[in-house]
Amino acid sequence: MEAKPTTLMIADDHKLFAEGLSAILSEQPNFKIIGMASNGKEILHLLNHQIPDILILDLNMPVLDGELAAEKIRQLFPSVKIMVLSMYYTAKLTAKLESLGVKAFVQKDTDAETLFRIISGLQRGEKYFQKIKPDLQSLAFNDKDHFQKSHNLTAREMEILQLISEDYSSQQIAQKLFIALNTVDTHRKNMAQKLNVTGKAGLLKFALENKLR
Repeated sequence: MEAKPTTLMIADDHKLFAEGLSAILSEQPNFKIIGMASNGKEILHLLNHQIPDILILDLNMPVLDGELAAEKIRQLFPSVKIMVLSMYYTAKLTAKLESLGVKAFVQKDTDAETLFRIISGLQRGEKYFQKIKPDLQSLAFNDKDHFQKSHNLTAREMEILQLISEDYSSQQIAQKLFIALNTVDTHRKNMAQKLNVTGKAGLLKFALENKLR
């Protein structure tokens, strides 16, 4: 008898990323996407109608962010296993999410094969929290949030700036975030204008000076 596929929902306000993730997961015969949402309020509405085995949840979303959504979901739908998938990854945030009952906390730049293994492990009752490198703790989540707002950067621009600090090319950033190359270039130009710097070198220097690497 063929095994029943693991049902998944995705909550992420970056539509292209969510659609790309959905496409990758749907290629696996043991995974089935049964719903997608762009914020915490939408995912709560979906859960009122259908319950997945695993919810893949972003943190930085409008209307109701991932952290608050996770707390409500654990209260209202305790059978749902929550995996947080985010660019923001600190020891403090890891401890908070684990205390809320989140089963896994994974960085968005994790490769597909690792993600498949983690999802399969969650379905078997395992947990997964990545070990944090010291340099990833240099800027706490709340500090990053303040940094983002103080420089008038969008969540997507913060993601791209983080990847620039890690010396990713525009092509690599586009592939990693499932967005078009010209979209990355547009974000670069907008960030350079907001931060009053020139080109990739200026953005990289700014990121390093502000300990984004």
